[in-house]
Amino acid sequence: MRTIYRSIWIPSAIAILGMTVLFAIHPMDVARPSAAKVYSAYDRSIRIEHPGNWRVKERSSHGVDADISFEPFHNVKMIVSLNLQSSLMTDIMRSQNAQVSQLASAIPGAQGLAGQQVSPLISIHSAQGAAMKADTEQYPDVKDGATEHTTINGKDALVTSCRWKARGVFGSIPIIGRRATILSSDHNASVIYGCPIELQKTILPEFDRMLNSLELDLQGGGR
Repeated sequence: MRTIYRSIWIPSAIAILGMTVLFAIHPMDVARPSAAKVYSAYDRSIRIEHPGNWRVKERSSHGVDADISFEPFHNVKMIVSLNLQSSLMTDIMRSQNAQVSQLASAIPGAQGLAGQQVSPLISIHSAQGAAMKADTEQYPDVKDGATEHTTINGKDALVTSCRWKARGVFGSIPIIGRRATILSSDHNASVIYGCPIELQKTILPEFDRMLNSLELDLQGGGR
């Protein structure tokens, strides 16, 4: 009887193991993004275009910060975080820079103070990168690439290419993506998105289009 059991479960175990390996190494089959839809927050703090078959998840905290995210497939995600508190910090840094400029122009020999001004955009973007490095659960082994200073729908922005790893069945999965920081009047936005390297030609351009469609603090919203 024991021989019969072995003749059954050993081939079954081998078959299950084989299917697991095949699933793990098989290229990811993803649905093609459908025609674009528009997501707009009720307070008009954010507006973004996204594929119609990508569901939006929302989270807010007492009007101070809010997140929207898209995760159409495993290890394929975009997170947009709006933060009012960091916007207030930006206003404070801008005010301090203005005071430094006034001192530099008013005091003889103090022109060197102007070089000590702190860029709010660079400071917040650096903090975003530091937070990702500290979050080893979500972004293990994250590494930054090139950074571009740009504007997104009229808002000052920094966009950095980056890579990290995700957990897979047999080891880690290389993820490629970008992180962006956008300054606005009422909110600052932190955007992080990525996908497995094998999907970068189809998914990454879609994420790039979403980033470029992002609008913050539309007329009629905010203060």
